[in-house]
Amino acid sequence: MRTALIFIKKKLDKNTDHFLDNSQIHYLKKVLKLKEGEPLFIHDGDGSRFICTFDGKNAVRINDAITKQRKFSITLLAPVLKKNQLEFMLQKSVEIGVKNIYLYISKKSKHSFKFEKEENKMKRYDDIITSAFLQSENFYKPDLNIVRSITDFNFDMFRKIIVLDQYSDDFLDKKVSCDLIVSGGEYGFDDREMKIISKNRASSFNLGENILRAETAPLVALSRLNN
Repeated sequence: MRTALIFIKKKLDKNTDHFLDNSQIHYLKKVLKLKEGEPLFIHDGDGSRFICTFDGKNAVRINDAITKQRKFSITLLAPVLKKNQLEFMLQKSVEIGVKNIYLYISKKSKHSFKFEKEENKMKRYDDIITSAFLQSENFYKPDLNIVRSITDFNFDMFRKIIVLDQYSDDFLDKKVSCDLIVSGGEYGFDDREMKIISKNRASSFNLGENILRAETAPLVALSRLNN
């Protein structure tokens, strides 16, 4: 039977009782049917997994901890998409391995998506990321952010940027090194977006002859580079 997993983003100390909030207690007792003395893992999302036991009521005791170095170092800058496509992309990018995720409103889709409306959905999107982070037993939970457009994104945070472009002459393989992948929307980039990307010294790569969906392309790129 698989050991229960929960996410707690706070400082945790060994041999100390850590009290849980109501939703965590309900999840352990009512959903997982965890009993007193049964084991569980707590992930802090920052490289540590804590081996714990449940007191059967409202607290856990940490018995040991495992810490791992970050394995994946690539951030994804991807467009807001329709609900099912976006949630799929978020979930799978975490499972494959991504450091952080930034969403933006594509210029060619700006009439379909409003920044304020998407900003209000960030809690739900972060819950999807947390669920995928625990399910995949990753040691690092990606941060999720949103910007209004590519124009508002701070490219200066990154040193090696690649943009996914089906018309590029260069094929993306695992030999390519980068710390940021820029992926286009359903209708691609507009001229202004491409000028901004080019201005920030991004190298363009294709993913093969087949045209991939907007939610699929970043997943293929991540899987190749995080191989």
